[in-house]
This record gives sequence, structure tokens and C-alpha cells, in this order.
Amino acid sequence: MRFNETLTEVIKADLEMGIPPALMGEPGIGKSSWVESLAYEMGTKAFVLPCNQLADKADLTGARLVPTEDGGSFQQVFFPHHVIAECIGYAEANPREWPILFLDEINRTTADVTSGALTLVTLRRMGHVKLPDNVRIMVAGNDKGNVTSLDEASLSRFSIYRVEPEAATLIEVLGDDINPWVKEVLVRFPGLVFQKATPSVIAVDGDDDSDEDTSTFVDLFDSGEEMNQLTTPRTIENLSRWLNKADPDQLGRYLATPSVVAGRETTVLNEIIEAHVGNTEFAVQVVAKIADDLASGMSNTAGPRVTVPQPNCYASLKAATTVTDLEGLISTLTDNEKSGCLLFALKENADNTVVIEQLAQATDNIESTHLQTLVQMLPAGQVDQQNLEALLNSSAPIVDSLRSILSAFQ
Repeated sequence: MRFNETLTEVIKADLEMGIPPALMGEPGIGKSSWVESLAYEMGTKAFVLPCNQLADKADLTGARLVPTEDGGSFQQVFFPHHVIAECIGYAEANPREWPILFLDEINRTTADVTSGALTLVTLRRMGHVKLPDNVRIMVAGNDKGNVTSLDEASLSRFSIYRVEPEAATLIEVLGDDINPWVKEVLVRFPGLVFQKATPSVIAVDGDDDSDEDTSTFVDLFDSGEEMNQLTTPRTIENLSRWLNKADPDQLGRYLATPSVVAGRETTVLNEIIEAHVGNTEFAVQVVAKIADDLASGMSNTAGPRVTVPQPNCYASLKAATTVTDLEGLISTLTDNEKSGCLLFALKENADNTVVIEQLAQATDNIESTHLQTLVQMLPAGQVDQQNLEALLNSSAPIVDSLRSILSAFQ
């Protein structure tokens, strides 16, 4: 299944019912980034624990023998990994959210660590440390390579999804940070989002009936022992970040400077692009696009759709029948919930004047992630004008800090 809206819908349903989803696929295809984006869309946070970085089970469980109070013997005490501890603390502080504990690379580690991670999934505890009920668990694993096999009893506890990257989802996840050249190539050639380092081999994306010179996703890592860079969502993101920092004049000099790589005549720009994403058709298309735009001075600046999460508690605010009831509900919300509800109330195409006025009075500041989303929503036209005016007309102190930003789009 591709990383798209359908997968988002079904994973959300699993999480709501407390069923742990397992994402199985090749490394580097964007599983971690997708889960973090999913958590934000659900109005919460993802806590990512890379299991392949753990040396043994004790790194996960934190099991230690400590002296008893009387000093006469020892007892086993658990100090779970700091990512698990952070997730527990956040879940307890935000009981109406469903924070995600994401155990990444669960089977690309030792059998001991995998066993410990699966115990956390099945028992929802590490020794005496119990996961709060609102914590949702997701795992990710790899289909190929040096991996630990999961037995049928363990697999039966998950909903298992075989996942593959999708260019449109990568564009959405990277948002305004995506480099325009990278974005244009992905839009024009979505099938190039995942390739091995051979320009003639293009991963099948399901949109082309031709199967000539194509490779399945399962085959892409079976290219021998050579250390060749690949085009994957992870390496594409790294290239995008590098290009965003590059000076156009500098890129022009790189393009004009010849180079030889493994006996192949090329340019320094090609060599740099291939260092990030491999000697693939994607690299060829990116270099061609840069060359065209440097010659013409053109660039693509179109932005993606903005995701505005709806907090779980928002529906109860809208259902309040009196201002007193509404004030009472808002007083029980966390700072993150107040900020998120105010953001969604501005976006919703409905008269949210009363909700906005009460939220504004009770909100001390907009969370940084919500402020970034608001800044993206305004030029994209995703703020309801009536609700925007309601906020600007409010006498709440928070409005003063936002007025210069909001007024430009009134």
C-alpha cells in the first residue's frame, strides 16, 4: 500500500481502536517521517524509538538490580528508554490525545531487542512501568536484509501493511521546505521516487502499462555488495535540503565544471546530485531541470496543501450549548489542545465566533508547530474570513502578538 490518504484513513481507524499497525517495507522510504506527519494530523505527537540503535534488551527496558531499602538484598527496577519515558509523560499530561509510540526498525536488531519490543506491544508495560491507556503503539520493520523473523503469534497482534513510497505524499510531508526543482521532478515523474543506482532501471509506480526496463520495489536492494547510493524519500529529502542552501551562481559553476566518475565523463553538479540520490534517472532529471532554469531564470514556487489537525476534544467544544459550559470545557484543556482547537476553529468553514473568543481568552500562546501551520494556511486561503475577523475583534492578549500576521490576510 502506498503512503497516501487511504493508508492514513485505515491506520487512523486502527489507532482509534487500539490495534497496533505494523508498517513493513524497505529502509529509507519515509516510514518515520510519515508517522510523525500522521501524529500531527491527529493533533498529537509521535515518539520515535529506532530499535536498531539499541545494543541489547536492557537498553530498551532499563532493567537494573538495585539494593532494597534495608540493604539486605536486591530488587529489579525498570527505567525504560528515555523515548518511552517521554511518551508516558506526555500521555499523562494530555489524556485526551492519542500520542504514538513508534518502534521503528523493530526487526533490524538483535532477537533479544525485538523480543523486548514485542513484549511492550503485548503487555503494554515494562516491568512495573505501565503505558497509559491513551498511548497508541505503531511498529515498522523491513522485508529484506539482516532481519529478525517475527513468529506468527507475534504477527497476529498487528495489522500488517506492506508499504511503498509515493511521490505525492513525500511532497506533502516536506511541505514548504521542499526544493522547487526536486518538487517539479517528483510531480512530473512520480515513479522515480525510489530507484537503485542504474539510470536505466525505473521503479514501477503503477501508472505505466509498460514493463520494459523496470524493477519492482522488492528487487531494488538486490544489487550486489557495492555501496551505491539510492534514490529514496530519505535521500531525496537530503538533496532537497542541500539545494535549498545552494547559491544559483555556485550551481552554475558546478554545472560548467567537467568531472570524471568511475571512468564516466560528467560534471561536478552531476557528481554532487548523485552523491545524494545515486546515479539514477531521478538525478538526471534534477540536473536537467536545474540546467534549464539556470539558463532561463525560472523556478517553481507552488506550495502544497496545508494539513490542519482537528484535536480530539474539538467536537465537545462545538457541542457546548452555553458559554458557561464552553468555558468549563476549555478550562480542562492542555495548552497544546487550546492552541490546536483555536487553529482548527479558524480553518473550519462555520461560524465559530463564540468558540474563538473563549479560546483566545484562555490561550496564552500558540504552540510553535501550530504557528507554522497558521503561517502556511493564510496565503493558501485556508483561514475562514469570518472566523479570522472574530479573532482580530477579540480583546484577548494573544491577538496582539498575532495581529501583524493576521491583518495582512484580512
